[in-house]
Amino acid sequence: MTGRKNYRFRTFKARLKELPFACKTAIILAVIILVRFGSSYPLPFVDRDYMRMLLGIQGLAFLNSITGGSMQQMSFFALSLSPYITASIIMQLMTVVFPSLGELQKDGKTGRERFKRITQAAAVALSIIQSVAMAAGLGARGLLVSYTPATVAAACVIWSAGAIVLIGISSFLDWLEAGNGVSILLCANILSSFPSDVFALRDMFVSGKIPAVAILNACLITIVFLGVISACVILVSASREIPVTNSRKMAGRLDRSTFPIPLNTCSVMPVIFAGSIMSLPIIVSQFMGAAKDGFPMHVMRCLTTGEWFKPGQPVYSVGAILYFGLTTLFTYFYLDIGFNPYEIADNLKRSGAAVPGIRPGEPTVEYIKQVSTHVALAGNTATTLLILAMYAACNAYGLGSLSIAGTSVFILVGVVTEERRLLVSLAAVKRFSKRGKKIGGVSC
Repeated sequence: MTGRKNYRFRTFKARLKELPFACKTAIILAVIILVRFGSSYPLPFVDRDYMRMLLGIQGLAFLNSITGGSMQQMSFFALSLSPYITASIIMQLMTVVFPSLGELQKDGKTGRERFKRITQAAAVALSIIQSVAMAAGLGARGLLVSYTPATVAAACVIWSAGAIVLIGISSFLDWLEAGNGVSILLCANILSSFPSDVFALRDMFVSGKIPAVAILNACLITIVFLGVISACVILVSASREIPVTNSRKMAGRLDRSTFPIPLNTCSVMPVIFAGSIMSLPIIVSQFMGAAKDGFPMHVMRCLTTGEWFKPGQPVYSVGAILYFGLTTLFTYFYLDIGFNPYEIADNLKRSGAAVPGIRPGEPTVEYIKQVSTHVALAGNTATTLLILAMYAACNAYGLGSLSIAGTSVFILVGVVTEERRLLVSLAAVKRFSKRGKKIGGVSC
């Protein structure tokens, strides 16, 4: 009986992969609409004004952005994907303590699937813990209109169920093989915050100004925004090409080619993890009672992006250095897990190819490892400097943290670029399959 269920499940997943891309796109859009609908309507026993005041703290702006405002609304999907992100961070750190977990990720597709299931199980446990902490901790401080055992229990069940549903939805989107499910949902959440940021920019730079100044400001904002998007696209798309020669001779000459190592090797995960880690102490401080003075208050201000690079308060810019350190740390983690130089070197050797001047085998592995580390560090440095420059510009004009600047815009560009690459590859596969059918028809 169990075998039959597993067979049906595998068949279902296989059929999802074989769907036309138009159908996959329609399914993704329908899922996003469903998620946004569930994120927009608050629970009746929640005081939204209290949560709006709490999330008004600049250090929690990133958290509100990646949840798409659902935490501010205190809706069914209030926790959004934050338990899954936290679980992913914990699991990456656990690979250092337990090397067997790290080996699991390197053990091919089966090992990665097992690691993902463990992460999802940890995310489910964390969603229950977070919902209990919110309902019991913040509920007593004013989050719940009526702080009774019934409302606390209802809030715990609803919020944890919402997070578990989103984890399941992200897995379902992964089965479609039309992009990373978590990244797609994060992208949709960030996009939902854009209109409010646009209105904030309009109120500050356009409304109430004389027409000439208003038009000039609107044009400058548009140019700066397009410049930031272009810079993000360049960083996400750039790569280091390593020359490769093939031992098979063609027309008396060696076949020369290259294989790329992306500048953004680790995708958007390091900046997501760094932003989440920076928000965590601020969230904990709210549960324990906001730190209003003394050393804890200064620590919280260092972790708040809205306090960085202010001329009169340079000491709080230490948080920017911490942010850079965290992105570098997670870049190393993801490079070790997501980039396998042994597999690349083995594939080169099997195909009769080699890097000029480097002997096949272990020397090639070490060379690829060295180059990938340098490329990843350069990409992380450029990405972090761009994000910090956006934070500095926002703080200079008193804008605080915007969804269209900082970490969020890089996440958005990274996800869209990955989707574009997937579209191009799917189109190429479809084109070659059609060409193969035509050739087959002629040969018959």
